[in-house]
Amino acid sequence: MNAAVRFRTAGVLLILVVAAGVNVLRLAIGGDQGFSEVPIGVPATMGALMVYEGLTLWWLWRRDAGRRLPGLWMYANAGIECLTPTVLGCTIAVSDAVTLEQAALGPASHLYGLFIVLSVLHVRLAVCVFAGAVSAAGLGLMVVVGAGEGSFLPRSLEVFSAVLVLGTGAAAGLVAVRMRHYLHSAVEEAEARRHAERDLRAAAVIQQSLMPREPAEIEGFEIVGWNRPADETGGDYFDWVPLDDGRLAVCIADVTGHGLGPAMITCFCRAYARSALRVERRIAAAVDRLNGELNQDLSPGRFVTFATVVLTPGRGRVVSISAGHGPLLVYRRDGGGVERFDADTLPLGVHVGGDGVEPVVHHLAEGDAFVLITDGFFEWANAAGEQFGTDRLRRSLGRHGERSGVTLIRALLDDVEAFAGGTAQPDDLTAVVIRRRSGGERFTE
Repeated sequence: MNAAVRFRTAGVLLILVVAAGVNVLRLAIGGDQGFSEVPIGVPATMGALMVYEGLTLWWLWRRDAGRRLPGLWMYANAGIECLTPTVLGCTIAVSDAVTLEQAALGPASHLYGLFIVLSVLHVRLAVCVFAGAVSAAGLGLMVVVGAGEGSFLPRSLEVFSAVLVLGTGAAAGLVAVRMRHYLHSAVEEAEARRHAERDLRAAAVIQQSLMPREPAEIEGFEIVGWNRPADETGGDYFDWVPLDDGRLAVCIADVTGHGLGPAMITCFCRAYARSALRVERRIAAAVDRLNGELNQDLSPGRFVTFATVVLTPGRGRVVSISAGHGPLLVYRRDGGGVERFDADTLPLGVHVGGDGVEPVVHHLAEGDAFVLITDGFFEWANAAGEQFGTDRLRRSLGRHGERSGVTLIRALLDDVEAFAGGTAQPDDLTAVVIRRRSGGERFTE
């Protein structure tokens, strides 16, 4: 509200400055005769009003925007402004150039409408009506007093002019009521948006804190993961789950959609997956258990693609199972080839009960890399609508496969972003690199 009043006062001051400039120019063109025709009270009154508006604007800018303006000041402000045309009319009439009635219905009376219209920015019905009443009273007073000097207009028309000014104030009040309503709605909406953004930031911090911050530690492997949501929160996650027998389960998941809803699903999916993998010794049984838990919680139309790879310390034999998540890619250091493995079963939350799917066994030689990746990479499209695709992703992995985990993910991302050509990231991005290595071996940076 204070901002509207500041804007209003600045507008009044600007109009007065422009009007003064135009009149000075007009009088300058008329020379000495033009200046001699202007009563001294006119520039004195306008100058005093300009000083008042300037001081008011200075006070409003220095005032804390959060503090309410005094109601009495608003009425006083409207009264001072709306009395100005009356003072000008009387000043002109005193000069004997015109009658008081003529002054009342001359150029000075146009200021009544101007100040009434600007009173709308006080966004108070009563202030607008008060401005109209003060203006009508001033105009009516000049007309009534001036009538004794020889009226040149029908009395009914003179009364109508005053009533019309009063009606203008009432109309301005109705506009002010609607403006106040819209301003309150805008403030409430902005406040709600601010709270929502704060909650989203908090949710993003919580979600990111649930994903591993450091590479996994297991003999014979380098394991790194990376995630970047499309919004502040996302529907992807990755995790490593140490098992009681010393093995390590590496997981990646993608919930349909992205945003706060999918982010909440990733949180309880992570909890269910950790529990299932630690309770069930067989990886297929763990995925079935996870599917059963999610089926009870997911709403219709929601599902989760999920893949997990179980590693044994110091051994190149790893097992994987993918529930709708694919492709899984394996880079072979010997020859630089890339193998692709598609999903083994349907996504989680789509069907009820196990389907007897067994995990896939992979043998990783030293230097081979198992890459788990979400569809945000290969479904990112350029300006022409062409997606990066899994074929380009495999070729990119073949070119950069010798790199260490972190720089490999960075290289894959660079290739995708270069292909996209600046289009907005459409989906969450998550990648995990599992590299088998020999003791102390380092890979290309």
